[in-house]
Formats: sequence, structure tokens, C-alpha cells
Amino acid sequence: MNSLIGPDDHWVIWTFLVGMAFLSLYLEQQYKFIRKITGAATAISAGMLVSNIGLLPHESPSYDIVWDYMVPLVIPLLLIKTDIRVIFRETGRFAGAFHISALGTIFGSFAAVALLYPLIDNLELIGPAMTASYIGGSVNFVSVVSMFHPPEDLINATLVADSGVMIIYFLFLITLPGVYLARRFFPVTEKSIKTAGINNTQKEGDYWKPAPIGLIDLGQSLAIAFAIAMISIKTSSFFNSSGMPVVLKMFLGQQYLVLTTLSVLFPIIFPKVAGKISGNKELGTFFIFIFFVMIGLPASFTKVIHEAPYMILFCAIILLVNFLVTFGLGKLFGFELEELVMAAIVTSGGPMNGVAAAISLKWQNLIFPSLMLGIWGYVIGNYIGYLMGLLFQAIL
Repeated sequence: MNSLIGPDDHWVIWTFLVGMAFLSLYLEQQYKFIRKITGAATAISAGMLVSNIGLLPHESPSYDIVWDYMVPLVIPLLLIKTDIRVIFRETGRFAGAFHISALGTIFGSFAAVALLYPLIDNLELIGPAMTASYIGGSVNFVSVVSMFHPPEDLINATLVADSGVMIIYFLFLITLPGVYLARRFFPVTEKSIKTAGINNTQKEGDYWKPAPIGLIDLGQSLAIAFAIAMISIKTSSFFNSSGMPVVLKMFLGQQYLVLTTLSVLFPIIFPKVAGKISGNKELGTFFIFIFFVMIGLPASFTKVIHEAPYMILFCAIILLVNFLVTFGLGKLFGFELEELVMAAIVTSGGPMNGVAAAISLKWQNLIFPSLMLGIWGYVIGNYIGYLMGLLFQAIL
């Protein structure tokens, strides 16, 4: 279908991409019902709407720019302040609960792919991205999608399905501490109260106050992110060339694995520089939202609606197994309900959802660990997603 705006009308296309990314973030911050739907789903839906009614094109060189240049910048922007040594020093035994929940995601992905593979084409290509997403977050979904290149309609159907299933899962997990049956298995004790650090004076606004960010901060964040992305792309291109050993090509030849590794190494090698960086998370998050708007534009409403029901079941199976493994093994290893609830939220929804849930539940001692382990999920999500993709392709 021809569109009112041509594929080479880049000023109009970029105005929509950036403007809709901003509007999605603004609406998510201002309205509770949009927050429940999520700003990401709002951005994707807006992109789908304008292309399906013929305003913007389904394909454009501008969309390639987002894939090729903006997406690779997201990982260093979100990770260049993350010293993984601090994560394990500051999170204590809660790290164990997080990794149990991550294991639940891995088992859930195997189960979902095995059960639904006959019904959904290219499931082995989207499965790795959802594995990574349900260990880290949206940044991992974007990265692993770029590794395996599932069809765009399947990507959109998955994102639509994920937003709906996640709302139900979050509401269930947040209300779980007040459920009588849950407390039969995980009773309130002095240990559980101490673990959570219940604090009824904590205000949500205290955490989300705007941070002071200057022009130098933004420039420094972008300069470092560009440098890491450039080195990673050049390195992966070199090791992905013909004649390289298969093992080197599998890992050093993968752009997003190299990106993740160099991003994590940066604060270890340059701790003073990393400690002074500011504004990187804000830039990275905004770039992700531009991606969400863009990913909706090539999608067909008809195909998404046709495939979404299957993908709802796919996401639901992953999260069901995540829940069963998290709370089953968590009980076996003596974790408290509060730790397991937060581990399930952080793995399935990422660090910001974990922080928001910990604040709303007044679990003071789990706010910072949820943030730290959520970022750790960003780190390991890409590696696990890539390995799962190789495994799916080998088996299927």
C-alpha cells in the first residue's frame, strides 16, 4: 500500500519517530492506565496505526538507521556505569533468588518452544529474544532480535502479547504477599521482615526525582557509547570474516556479544571515568523507545492479530514455568517470599519494574538489589539468549 509520506521523506519520518517516543514516555509517566499498558506497547501501537492507515511507509532507509546505529548504542549507554563486582557485593543472597528465576525463564523457553513449535513458524528465532528479555529486559530483546532476525510481524505480535501477559503476571506477583495460601508456604517471620526491610515511610517520588544532567554529561555518554559501539562493530566484523575458526566466529564475531563484553569491561578498566558519567540511562531508554515506535511501522495489523493469540500462549508458558521454578526451588533453598516475588518481577520485567514494585510494596532493603540485579540481567541476557538460539537451531 502506498503511503501519504514517502519512504525518503526522512524529516517527517524522524519527527514522528522522536515525537512519538517522547509522547509514549510522557503518557506512561502521567497516566496509570498507560503505565499498565506500558509506554512500549503504546509506542509500538502508534507505529502500527500510522503505517496501516497509510500515513507512513512500511519500509524506509530511516528505519535501517535505527537498526544499524541507534540500537547498538543502547547497550553501552545502559551498561557503562555497571561494575559487575559491586552487584554481587551489594546484593547478597538475593542474587541466588534472581538466578533461580533466570533458570526458570530458560526452562520456560524450552517448554514453550517445544510445545508450540508445530503451530508457530520461526519460533526458534523469536524464542531466544524472549529468553533474553525475561532475564534482562527490552534492551536484551532488541539485541537478540538483531542476532537472529525473526520476521517483523512475528516481532510485533510477540511484543503485543508480552505487554498483555506481563500486566497479568505483575499484578499477580504484587498481590501474592497478601494471599493466604502463599503465606501458608512462606509465612511472615522476623527474618522475612528483616530481609525486605519493610518501610512504610518510603515515598515513590523520592526515588524518581530528576537527576542533574549537564551538556558535558550527555556529550561524554554519547562519545563513550559511540567509541564502544565502533570498536565492537569493527572487532566483530574482523572475527566474522571467512577463514576464522568457528569458535572465534561464534562469539567474537557476534556484534552484540562483543558490545556487551566491552560495555561491562569499561567501568572495570576506567572506574573513575565511569563514576562521573551521567545521563547515559536516560539516553539509552529514549533510544529504545524510538526503536519501539520504529518496529511497529513495518507491521501488518492483520498478521499481528492473527499471530498474537499464539504468542500470548507462548509468553504465558514461559512465565508460568518461571513462576513454578522460582517459587519451587526458592522454597527448597530457603528463600523468603519477598525475595522470590522480587526475583520473578526483575527477571520478567527488568530493573525499573523491579524498583517500582519494591517501592510500592515498601520493601526498602530490596530496592537497590532489584536495580543492581536487573542490570546484571542486561549483562547475561544477551549471552544466554544467543546460546539458546544456537541450541534451538541445532535441535529444531
